[in-house]
Amino acid sequence: METHSLYDVIFRLSTLPQRLTDKQYVAKLIAALDERLTVTEHRHRYLLLNVGHISDYMYFIERGIARCFYFDDRAGREVTSVIWKEKSIVCDPVSFFQRKATDVNIEVMPGSLLLSISYQQLEDLYKAFPEAEVFSRCISLQYAYYHTQRARELTDASPWERYLHLLSTHPGIELSLPKEIIASYLNVAPQTLAKMIRSRRHP
Repeated sequence: METHSLYDVIFRLSTLPQRLTDKQYVAKLIAALDERLTVTEHRHRYLLLNVGHISDYMYFIERGIARCFYFDDRAGREVTSVIWKEKSIVCDPVSFFQRKATDVNIEVMPGSLLLSISYQQLEDLYKAFPEAEVFSRCISLQYAYYHTQRARELTDASPWERYLHLLSTHPGIELSLPKEIIASYLNVAPQTLAKMIRSRRHP
């Protein structure tokens, strides 16, 4: 299977060290990464990571969708904090890079095709290609930026504005995810989401 979409993503993450612009060096890095990648296809919803465990794998969505969620005891419901679409890198960076138990779950949706690499495999890759470690820093910074923007959206945007923004950034998501998951991402009850959609005659 070709995995060039993964490389398109990681080589656009940031301004790269000079060594990572050398075609021969990059070709060796890609070949080494290819040897370590595992491809999995998921026909059913499946938990890639559970609360209380250390994240041992980083994933890339070649096809499909995944989400990060936790259970809010006070509200008595799940809260979806991240929705990843195709061509996204999926992990809990704090748990993965710092080897700490996670406080979230990561779930992949039916019909998804994932590439994965283990923490130890990535460490071995960095020993052989030290410049590639810049990718880990870029991924961590992207997650920090995402959560800052996410917190601002939940504070400043109305539920309907959040829904429209989700539809624009994740085209077709209303057909790919159950409405209760979308509602949990918008931080509204499923009944509230259904009412908003009916009243505006929107998908």
